[in-house]
Order: sequence, then C-alpha cells, then structure tokens
Amino acid sequence: MLSKGEFVILNIWDDGRAQLIERLDFYHAQAKKRILDQFRDIESEAERYAEESYDRRGQWFNPDTDDPASSAEAAWGDGITHYGLLEDLRKQMILSVAAGMYHEWDKQFRDWLDRELGHNFSLDKLRPDLWKQDIGTLFDMLDSWGWDLKAQGFHDTIDSCRLIVNVYKHGHGTSLNQLKERFPQYLRSFGGSGSFGWDYVHYNQLEVGEEALMLFQEAFRNFWKYVPARTIAGDNTPVPTWFEKALTRKPRDKEKPIAKGAS
Repeated sequence: MLSKGEFVILNIWDDGRAQLIERLDFYHAQAKKRILDQFRDIESEAERYAEESYDRRGQWFNPDTDDPASSAEAAWGDGITHYGLLEDLRKQMILSVAAGMYHEWDKQFRDWLDRELGHNFSLDKLRPDLWKQDIGTLFDMLDSWGWDLKAQGFHDTIDSCRLIVNVYKHGHGTSLNQLKERFPQYLRSFGGSGSFGWDYVHYNQLEVGEEALMLFQEAFRNFWKYVPARTIAGDNTPVPTWFEKALTRKPRDKEKPIAKGAS
C-alpha cells in the first residue's frame, strides 16, 4: 500500500527478471561452446603442427648436406611458436567474451532503467543523460533510492569486469591504474609487487582466465536476483543533479514530483 505522494519509480516482474538472467546464461554458455571450447586441446594441435612442419621440411631434405637433428629441432620450434599463437588467441577470445558479457549486462540494465523511468518521466531529455552516465553514477542514484549495491558481493566483481573491459579496449589509462590498485590478480606481474615491472604496469599484462568469466556471469546473475521488485519514490526522494537538470517537464502520471525542487 502506497502512502500519499508515493509512487513506484522502478518495477521488475518475476518473468522479466528470469528472461534477463536467461539471456546472460545463453551468452555465456554459447560463447564457451562455440568459441572457447575450440581451444581445449591446443597442445595436440601444436604437436600436429610440428609433425606437419617436419614432414614439409623432409620434402627438401638432402641427406648429403642437411642435418636431421636440425630439421627436427626447427619443426619443434615451429610447434612451440604455433602453440604460443594459439594461446595468445585464446586469451584474446576470453577478453572478447568478457567484454561481450559486460556490454550485454550494461545494455540490459540501462534498457530496464530507461523503460521503467519512462512510465513517470519524459525521456526526450532524460534518455540521453541516462545512457551517458557511468555505471558508478547510476549505482549511486539507486543507492540513494534505497538500494544497497555497494554492500553486495557482486558489486566488486562487476566493477572488476568493467575495468578489465576498459583496459582491453583502451590500453593505458585510469582503468589500468585502478585495476592495478584494486584487482591486481588480473594483471601478470613481471617480478612481483614493488618491483620496477609492477610499478610501471603495462596493459599487455592483462591476464584473465575462463574461471573469471564464471565469476562475472554469476555476478551479473546475482545483480538481477538482487533488484527489488518495486522501488518506491516520494516527495523527499533525492535525485542526482544530472537527473534533475535533464527533466524538461513534470513527470507523467498525475505529474507527481520525485523530489522537491525537481522540474
């Protein structure tokens, strides 16, 4: 029962929640099956590549001038190189999947906010501002509306994924520095903490395994499980400055204000 002046500003139905989680599960499962599982046996692939390299070299082998041991060693080196290339590609694919998972969740989240806020506010001006805010700013807004996102176990995991994706996309910058300070487990150390290599961390030290993808997936699922069925607003509900400035007219639905001074 809503009190006078109160209204539902955000709402999520059980079916909608389940569909959002199902989409995340589908993305993770299919990316694993169709992309990452292709790298399950790269050791054997590298061995076969070395054998094929040895056979190719044998076509031009001259027993009078060529050393069999040298051919075998060169073929073995080809196999090692091939393994390294496959391993590098596997790591790139893991990062690509992590980026896809994060962006899928990010768009889900903003779409849901967009849709729900559209029940009470004109989105002509609010929508562009809503979509350009960073996730931390949106989480701050929701916490001011009674949520407690920063205290949830999934919060830091989602934030680590955000930083990883930013480093993967942009390289050096603020996200790399934050990742080093807050989640150093995702950076390969050249010499250990406090060493020259660690003090001057490089974006190519990003190291993310498939087990991290499982952690990210679980965090995104737990986020949607946590979302309150209803978020109630009233006359004294605070709004961020960017939100208030974006509004060009009073909310629909009997023009109930979200906060004093909102326009």
